Amino acid sequence: MAGRFEGKRVLVTGASSGIGAATAVAFAREGAIVGLAARRADRLADVLAGCREHAPDSAALPVDLADLDGVEAFAADAAEQLGGVDILVNNAGIPKRRRAAKLTPEDLREVMAVNFEAPVRLTAALLPGMLERGHGHVVNLSSMGVHMFSMGAGAYAASKAAVELWTEALYLELAGTGVSAHLLVPGTTATEFSRERENNDPPFPVDPATAATPEQVAAALLDCLGTDVFVTYATERDAATAQAKNADPNGFLGDFLAKMGRR
Repeated sequence: MAGRFEGKRVLVTGASSGIGAATAVAFAREGAIVGLAARRADRLADVLAGCREHAPDSAALPVDLADLDGVEAFAADAAEQLGGVDILVNNAGIPKRRRAAKLTPEDLREVMAVNFEAPVRLTAALLPGMLERGHGHVVNLSSMGVHMFSMGAGAYAASKAAVELWTEALYLELAGTGVSAHLLVPGTTATEFSRERENNDPPFPVDPATAATPEQVAAALLDCLGTDVFVTYATERDAATAQAKNADPNGFLGDFLAKMGRR
């Protein structure tokens, strides 16, 4: 029985671990030819092996998306190796846990380059091919950091808020073209993203009982394709939290400050 994405050519960034790796394997299981993009070639090889069990023509495409000047060349190379890109998943990102008073210009440049400018430039390079063919999908990943409490990670949350507004523009601009844009918003997920990192404040605690798995997030991502839905939250819990903050942001943040003993 053919998979839902049989023969589709999918490029997943940040595919060496976590949500990106789970997404790549999920697409491969559904018959897609997957291009796996990330910095760590050794980790990509492991994920590629899992993809090739289902989609032998999948390929590893090592890249450092922090090198913005190389994004367009990478896009051209990926399209050539895959024979085109039907679905682009902009998942690659870096954390930046740093309070506002200690944030440096380099912190800001780094997080905005990888989390916002790189996906914008990669999409801009691949979108003309999708439009010419009359079909395609762009999926951009945000974060519940935009919809909960950004304290201690304001620059990171701002980079993801930029992704959300840019994806909204894409969603509207692409309507009726055969190409669609979708926003996926994961909450706390059991990945290495929250580990200790150089040039970051200590990670926030993760409750394993409430954290989603990468596979759950990947399933939500695949399910949003083929729909006209703009935003998908990875879990019902995430959706309820976002709705609560949107309904009463002053009360939501006030309650948070009260719990911290600051109000």
